[in-house]
Amino acid sequence: MTAEQALRLTVDGPGDAPALVLGHSLGSSHIMWDDVVPLLAPHLRVIRYDLPGHGGSPVLRGEGPLTMRLLTGALMRALDAAGVGAFHLGGLSLGGLTALALAEAEPERVLTLSVMSSGPVNLPPEAWWDKAARVRREGTASLAEATMDRWFSPAFSRGAGGTWVRRIREEFLGCDDEGYAQCCEVLAGADARPGLAALAMPTLLVAAEDDAGFDWAAADGLAARLRAGACPDVQVVRVPGARHMSAVEQPERIARALLARTGAGPLS
Repeated sequence: MTAEQALRLTVDGPGDAPALVLGHSLGSSHIMWDDVVPLLAPHLRVIRYDLPGHGGSPVLRGEGPLTMRLLTGALMRALDAAGVGAFHLGGLSLGGLTALALAEAEPERVLTLSVMSSGPVNLPPEAWWDKAARVRREGTASLAEATMDRWFSPAFSRGAGGTWVRRIREEFLGCDDEGYAQCCEVLAGADARPGLAALAMPTLLVAAEDDAGFDWAAADGLAARLRAGACPDVQVVRVPGARHMSAVEQPERIARALLARTGAGPLS
């Protein structure tokens, strides 16, 4: 990966407001925050990035697999180019793990940390290497239906959320296959557990009740681990009745949690 490569940013809100950087899940893009951002933008400068090969970001070219260090480096180059100094940081799923890793790497830049639908590691790594190989062979379409089922509750999909599910599915199918595979490689190799004890910034953990990958018990376990280290100020928000994409299913609840954690103000 060359030094100039960075990720695409989408910016909303006042230029002089505190910055909140948000990352999305593997296979979606910055659009997953579209119903959350209007609730945040009166109070925060909301900066959404697209993962490599997702949304408007190019695939990151280089020798060997993409790593979390290279991914966070590309994100920091984009933020530096945009003139962002210290910032609040959050993300969901891979975006949440990326937020954890970046907070460990750049603690002096991260004011608060919000991790949604993600723990510090995704085991076993072999499953992610296999998924990367499958997408390179068969494309993201081979995973679309099973992924939408994991991401969204049946009630949301059948009801008013059906339009959102179709929109996210289109983003999933529109991912660059190589970019998706690269991000699978990031998940295979990323492990933020060794740095948890040193995290000290105020932290928010968000878990959805029916998220098979990060449920309420998992959030409680991560909170206990953080509190046992240097981070006494950990809040846990439980999202009832939702699956993995809680920010899409219940955007107002997520916006309230982010505003409270960043201290930016009440929901307008």
